[in-house]
Amino acid sequence: MPILADISLVASDKVRGLAAWWVTHSTSGALPDRRDFDPGQFARLLPNMLIADVEPDPFRIRYRLVGTKVADVMNIDFTGRYLDELLDGASDTPWLDYYASAYASRTPIYGSVTEPTMAGGTFTFEFGMFPVTLGDGSVRQFLSIEDYFEFQLTSAELMPWSLRTSIGI
Repeated sequence: MPILADISLVASDKVRGLAAWWVTHSTSGALPDRRDFDPGQFARLLPNMLIADVEPDPFRIRYRLVGTKVADVMNIDFTGRYLDELLDGASDTPWLDYYASAYASRTPIYGSVTEPTMAGGTFTFEFGMFPVTLGDGSVRQFLSIEDYFEFQLTSAELMPWSLRTSIGI
């Protein structure tokens, strides 16, 4: 589950595309405002995107929008759900730590995750988490993206049983 230190290490053109938007809209050290993100300009990314709200105290992540590809791979549309409720200790990937780090540093996080499949193999995907504001300069949301490349399995075939059970699959 390595965090990639630099966008040049990211293979995904989807993650790089969202990163380019984030950098372009980060002016004079200020974070981009989520209202400046025009979904029409990024139609090919939308199925792989997530928009998450930040609740700072206690720190929680609530998914406002889950793209169709993400919901398909996870075999659940978890829009409106909290990250900590979904994981329930069943995943080795420290997703909440990644969000907290990006929140505190006010910088994006890029990474690569390898997950087991029920068939005994693995699949690898890349992700990016991009902190954004909602007009006041504070991190209020994340624009995130996951690129599964050409992977076709759904969570019923790849997720550990304990995680599938904890989220009601």
